[in-house]
Amino acid sequence: MEMDSDLITLEELAVMLHRNVNTLRVAVSNRPESLPPRVRFPGVQRNYWRRSTVEKWIVSFEEPFDPAERRDQPTGDMAVQRVEADRKTISCKTPRKNRVGRPTKAEQMCRREVA
Repeated sequence: MEMDSDLITLEELAVMLHRNVNTLRVAVSNRPESLPPRVRFPGVQRNYWRRSTVEKWIVSFEEPFDPAERRDQPTGDMAVQRVEADRKTISCKTPRKNRVGRPTKAEQMCRREVA
């Protein structure tokens, strides 16, 4: 195993994490706990990471896909029905607070229904 190919630089880490290089530079100095463990050589200012460590670190954040959670969320048709029900509960007769400016979307919809 070659040691050179196993060590990656900040630029390569940014590609692996799909982040901006400058964002990672700030994270290295301000919040190093938000990045995988790094390799620092004495007398060298450049940061390195071991590729295998970074890959394990990424895997540690994976969340299992649970289809049951998706069932609890409303589908497209149910979401549309819920929005329509919410619109019907908004009364056109609600007094408008002393506001200046453009009417709210709900007020506009009520005016269209009345007209």
